[in-house]
Amino acid sequence: MNVEVLLEEIISFIGIYYILTAGLNVKAGMTGIPDFGHAMFFAVGGIVVGNLSARIAAAAAASQLHVSAWQAVKMVISNNTELMARVNEILPHMPGVSIIIILFSVIAALILGGLLGWLASYPALRLRGDYLAIMLLAASEGTRIFAMYYKPLMGKTPTVGLTVPNAFGFTGNAGLWSTIFILILALLVYIYAERLYHSPSGRLFRAVRDDEASAEAIGKDIAKVRRDAMIIGSALAALAGVAYSFSPWIAGSSVAAISIFDRVLWTFWPWALMILGGMSSNKGAALSSVILGALLIGPIRIYKNDIAAALHVESLGIDPGNFANALEYILVAALIIIVLFVKPKGLIPEYPSRTVSKDEVKATIDKIARERAA
Repeated sequence: MNVEVLLEEIISFIGIYYILTAGLNVKAGMTGIPDFGHAMFFAVGGIVVGNLSARIAAAAAASQLHVSAWQAVKMVISNNTELMARVNEILPHMPGVSIIIILFSVIAALILGGLLGWLASYPALRLRGDYLAIMLLAASEGTRIFAMYYKPLMGKTPTVGLTVPNAFGFTGNAGLWSTIFILILALLVYIYAERLYHSPSGRLFRAVRDDEASAEAIGKDIAKVRRDAMIIGSALAALAGVAYSFSPWIAGSSVAAISIFDRVLWTFWPWALMILGGMSSNKGAALSSVILGALLIGPIRIYKNDIAAALHVESLGIDPGNFANALEYILVAALIIIVLFVKPKGLIPEYPSRTVSKDEVKATIDKIARERAA
């Protein structure tokens, strides 16, 4: 494999999974909401790019396709593969439209992901623990089934889905610039997550997680806190869906309901990364994403057949091909077990919030007293 392509794939994988895990960290790590339906919010980003953004691209290219804009928009679903193949030949010559598509995808995903999180927050206000976790998992599965078979949403074939617009084609190197785009998004999310963690809102999230009754006793609106956490975390998950959809190395050239709603990839793995890194730890989530990306995309997926052959798993009655395909899941499971034994709180445990020191508080009180005395 080309080293440059491999590096871009690894960086894209790390960026996507960090953004996704950061969103789950806000909900589950900081606020204690057991969201087992995280894939549902991730899928919003894929739907935005494959359905809504593709319609913008088709309408912009309609004149060169010799059809009306309305006809082009309708063909995004009815004749997706042929239409988008032609659109993606035209789009690289329309940099302005491409930039609009990228910006629209990001903004629309954040808004729609947050809106879906707001809707999902209502049961989160009434249910707790296992009941809430099962409800969110069931909602995710129900939405997946609906998306798979509702043709106007994700096309006629659930396994094929919708071709995404080649929004980075105008750069001349879509793979490289989509990777840079994902990296920028991940860095911005990291900065935001760190500021949120140390903000009064972040401290309130963790207060509700640690002792909801105490937080409510001092007058905090628990329902609002849980709602805000669901909105923020779900919006970040949808942003990860956009990053995934635009990556030719991770998503390929299309998004399908069967892939963007995958509960293993987009719910279980973020939970695993959050546990590995440390619950509520942004640095931990980033580190675990880097470790998994470097191991999984690098040696595991490239050399998995060689590893299976070297281990001679057939002597144990295990099919080498099946073992090779399951190797990445074995790796994640092994990492979780090892980390839980060695560092039960994760690789980088949650650290105390930065607060004002006692000396600073005393100095401020003295200053106010002097001003009042004067």
